[in-house]
Amino acid sequence: MPHLLYIIFAFALGSCVGSFLNVVVWRLPQVEHKGESWLRDFLQSWQALSYPPSHCPNCNNRLKWYDNLPVIGWIKLAGKCRFCSEPISMRYPIVEATTGLLFTFYYVMFFMVGYGPCHEWPAPSGVVVFNQVEMTIIEHWPIYLLDMMLIGALIAATLIDWELFIIPLEIPYFVVPIALVVHAVWDRPGWPGALNPSPAAAALAAGAGIGVIISFVLWNLKIIPASFAEGGPLLEIDKAKLKEEQEKKGRASDQKGQPVEEQEIPEFTPAQIRAEMRKEMLFLIPPMALGMAWVLLTWKIPALASWWAGVASIGWVGGLLGSVLGFLVGGFVVWIVRILGSYGFGREALGLGDVHLMAAVGAVLGPGPATVAFFLAPFFGIARAIVMLFTTKSRELPLGPYLSMATAVVMVFYCPIANYLSPGIAGLGMVLSQLLGR
Repeated sequence: MPHLLYIIFAFALGSCVGSFLNVVVWRLPQVEHKGESWLRDFLQSWQALSYPPSHCPNCNNRLKWYDNLPVIGWIKLAGKCRFCSEPISMRYPIVEATTGLLFTFYYVMFFMVGYGPCHEWPAPSGVVVFNQVEMTIIEHWPIYLLDMMLIGALIAATLIDWELFIIPLEIPYFVVPIALVVHAVWDRPGWPGALNPSPAAAALAAGAGIGVIISFVLWNLKIIPASFAEGGPLLEIDKAKLKEEQEKKGRASDQKGQPVEEQEIPEFTPAQIRAEMRKEMLFLIPPMALGMAWVLLTWKIPALASWWAGVASIGWVGGLLGSVLGFLVGGFVVWIVRILGSYGFGREALGLGDVHLMAAVGAVLGPGPATVAFFLAPFFGIARAIVMLFTTKSRELPLGPYLSMATAVVMVFYCPIANYLSPGIAGLGMVLSQLLGR
């Protein structure tokens, strides 16, 4: 079919996804978890997105199906509820239209312009070359839909983090399993967007992946302690809300003539912050130890190396381990910066929501794009930081929106970025090989 028909479909699909994202952004932060089980909390959150059906938050009347049509429904209603005439925020059609335009933009870039997912080819010099592959929607629709699912998740995370300074973990928890399955089923070496790793990288992914499972089980059994089990340090926005609530209670009590004691705002000392970071280090020990152990075993034992090379070359195994490696690297890069930054400055440097978000990015796009996106993200936040420096006393920025912006750019332009960085990475690899005696 001609591109125009696919473009129309991409916009319609994206707009429908945007309509669902409006529900996610509105309802997900309101879900109160009991903390009994992470799986139960996850299922509870997604149940809250489906029930009750779409309704007006003012009059609670259930919306007609045609009122829910993306963009068109809002325009037809003139931005007001059909039943109570309460204004409907313009954010709803803006999110729907923006998501539709992004789906269209990536279709054009992937399948018409030729920028997007690529694959690696090792050159004789040892420098890895990243080549663009001609993509067609008929052959490569799985990777397109997977990337668009990630775009939708990033939009939801951006809107929530921008307003509330949180990234609900249900968002990356939804993305990661789908990414693992798609890459296991679809990936083959040389295909655009495929994540099939080398035997050494596959060994690292296998060992560290098992280590993560072990750490998670130990954490669930409370053998590995949870950091900030009673709640982490309050952000400036949280302190402002708490202070406002205290002032309201104080005014209400003054009217009755009964004073109310002010609730003390909890503070963490630098020593307490560093103690919590040591708990998170414990979680990382099993994956790091098992990952390095399996790499060394498959490196030093010839028979094991030969067997493992055969296993890693199996299509679905390579695709799965490539996605696992992306998940591990994407999360680890952010997590180690969080731990070292918090330990060095004595205050929480990054949120764990950012760690999970970049782990999901890595599971979809791979370790390279996730790492580049993380280090590119601060450049997107510089402009706002400069404005805040002169307009407000607040010095805290949500990182999620800028991680999302950087990922959106890397999704299209990773190949030229990677080719620019590849010679330096190859040189670093040669130095490490010499130090390890190989």
